[in-house]
Amino acid sequence: MQLILWRKQKLSSIITICVVTIVVLVCLRLGYWQLQRAESKTEQLTQIAALQSQGVMSWQQMQQLPSDWNKTGLQISISGVLDTQQYWLLDNQVYQGQVGYDVLTLLRLQQSKQTLLVNLGWVKAPLTRQQLPNINLPSTPLAMTVQLKQGKLSGFTLQDAQHNTAAWPKRVQIIDLALFSQQTGRDMIDFIGYRQGIADEIAAPHYQAVVMSPEKHQAYAVQWLLIAIACLVIAVFACKKKEL
Repeated sequence: MQLILWRKQKLSSIITICVVTIVVLVCLRLGYWQLQRAESKTEQLTQIAALQSQGVMSWQQMQQLPSDWNKTGLQISISGVLDTQQYWLLDNQVYQGQVGYDVLTLLRLQQSKQTLLVNLGWVKAPLTRQQLPNINLPSTPLAMTVQLKQGKLSGFTLQDAQHNTAAWPKRVQIIDLALFSQQTGRDMIDFIGYRQGIADEIAAPHYQAVVMSPEKHQAYAVQWLLIAIACLVIAVFACKKKEL
């Protein structure tokens, strides 16, 4: 009987050690990942600050930069004519606690005759999903300052499929330049411009290049470390209690 109890205690201890080890390793890995994220965000903020210290560039000045240089964070002064017929509504965007859409449309640049995808800002969603907001885009030439973002534009989404309907505007879940180019039949520059400024009759610009600060990532890293320590302490006390 005692042998059976001893074996059960031994098996229970082994299981406990394995579970605690796995939990601690996962917590430490998550903490390390948060520290990496904090370092990455610090580098990104430093780069953006360095770029923005140069002031708002013209389109011609931006084009003189090396072609392989990531232009994320650059503020550019541009002007052109918006496509008022074909535009997209980026779903599930929250601004000042309200749910709505970001208005994405094409701007034919006066400076170079190229086509740039522009995020004009946020508009409030109607009461029902069946209804889309009424957007009045100006047909006259428009000047604006935009902040560029290059690289991964899609972000995180629970839905892979886009609403590829024939009607415009199109409600979309992610920013997909290749798909947008296919839908409009136009070649686009391989980055997006986020309009800067205050809310107006078109939309409310609200883009932030870095949403979560490095300090928050560091705080999460400390949190995961404390969870790992707490798990170890609880396991030690539990084992001592069993021995008694």
